[in-house]
Amino acid sequence: MIINKINLMNISWISGRCGYGKTTLANSIVKRSKEKNKKICKLSGKDFINFLIQSLQSRETVENFVSNFQNYDLLILDDIDYYLLGKKSTQKEVKWAIQRITNNNKTKVILITQKRARKLRKLKFDSDKCSYKRLKSPTLKIKKEIVGEWSKKERLIIVKDKIDEIINKSDNLFQLKGLFNQVSFSIRYNKQ
Repeated sequence: MIINKINLMNISWISGRCGYGKTTLANSIVKRSKEKNKKICKLSGKDFINFLIQSLQSRETVENFVSNFQNYDLLILDDIDYYLLGKKSTQKEVKWAIQRITNNNKTKVILITQKRARKLRKLKFDSDKCSYKRLKSPTLKIKKEIVGEWSKKERLIIVKDKIDEIINKSDNLFQLKGLFNQVSFSIRYNKQ
């Protein structure tokens, strides 16, 4: 799948519109990392920022905050842009924390956002420290792979015409999942 096209650096920034596969891609990376017995932490951007703010406000040192996350091989921060738009000083603090976390050259951080890096200028990293990947609308091939995975997981046999219909009617993965659910429901109740 698309995971083979992602070059994970110490910091990787994956952006794209809703339903373009950012979370699906992150989950694939998590799955592959777990197969390699990597220690993983996946947080919402909101939770990460709240932990950072609590650390800055408490007497706990920021070093404790950083070292807690350095215990992981992979840290995924989902939808971090929602909580950083228009907050330049918070963007700077988050950038500083991520750079400190990845300084050990062990922990990799993946940022998942809808917005491009240019919308979060104070968070943007140098290109030699961060890989940037903007996801486009999922291709027919990717949608077919995903429907195949879902069918296998749910132990469903869907006729090729229905698969093609699902794939061709969907513009993003949310629509794809909704159409898949409709078809799987009708198969279970013999209405196909």
